[in-house]
Amino acid sequence: MSARTYRGSRPYKYKRPVDSDLIELLLFFILPFIVVNSIIFFLATTKPKYELVVKGTNDYRTTEITFTIKSFMPLKEVTVKMDSEPVNLTKVGNKTYSATIDHNGSLEIYMKNFNNMALLDYEYIDILDNEAPIIEDYSFEDGILAFTITDTQSGVDFSSIIAHTPSGEDCLPLSVDTETGRISFQMDPSQRFTVSAKDMSGNEFLTTFSLNDHPEDGEAEGGIESGGDGGEGSSDGAGSGENGAESPASV
Repeated sequence: MSARTYRGSRPYKYKRPVDSDLIELLLFFILPFIVVNSIIFFLATTKPKYELVVKGTNDYRTTEITFTIKSFMPLKEVTVKMDSEPVNLTKVGNKTYSATIDHNGSLEIYMKNFNNMALLDYEYIDILDNEAPIIEDYSFEDGILAFTITDTQSGVDFSSIIAHTPSGEDCLPLSVDTETGRISFQMDPSQRFTVSAKDMSGNEFLTTFSLNDHPEDGEAEGGIESGGDGGEGSSDGAGSGENGAESPASV
């Protein structure tokens, strides 16, 4: 009698139906609670956003800024100031404004959302040339006045360098080295000598040189003094202005 093989059937697994009350609790209570509270938290804590672009400058005297509001929420207040003075903004697009800046300084940006969340930022502009050239390292020897002139922004306008005598005579430099900035003039030691120099932005530096003799033990020790004014104006020997110079150089 042949053997028979019986294959047993797999045991039946009972699948418990998902509790409909749990699904209802998740869909209609827990998830809405999370979503609503997340939205409330987002609306209550979102701060204003902006984008500021400072464009380059062609003349070192002015530059243009573009201010764009990136917030999608209504704003209660927006102010842009330059050194505590309001900036005159012109609307050029949707939430985009532009303004022309004519000096270096600090931009103060204040924004306030309808939810009272505020932002206060500072942006600094330092690409403009508001400073006159600087004259330094001056000397006098054998009737020749020499000095070095520098300007770190727009550069020295070497063609503008000229001197004036008390009698009103204009004197051009004897030599101009544009690589080193070294300038020389023929100078009468008995007269005062006013030198004018500008940078490529038109900022002028005026300084007056005078040769002072101090007799001692029958001999004269010479000294050259320079009084400079970093602004557009002359100086009569007393250094004034941000770029003023008042220091003797022995000869």
